[in-house]
Amino acid sequence: MSGLQDLLERMREHPAFNELLAAIEAPTPRLYKPGENADTQAADWIFRSGRQMQNQIWREYLTKGIPRSGEDSTSRQEKS
Repeated sequence: MSGLQDLLERMREHPAFNELLAAIEAPTPRLYKPGENADTQAADWIFRSGRQMQNQIWREYLTKGIPRSGEDSTSRQEKS
């Protein structure tokens, strides 16, 4: 894991690191539209909200580091 930690630290120090984070937009779930198929909209919302959560997880990983074993993103957020 020390190699991975070193890579993350070097990435964060690179001048283009913030540009990398800004270049990838976080997906957002679409708003409900009456008249459209409810099942299709629900499936799309589930898919997009999952992508949004994955985006949040990888951004947090890149910016805050490697979690200690047994620690999840929720416990790290509480410490912030």
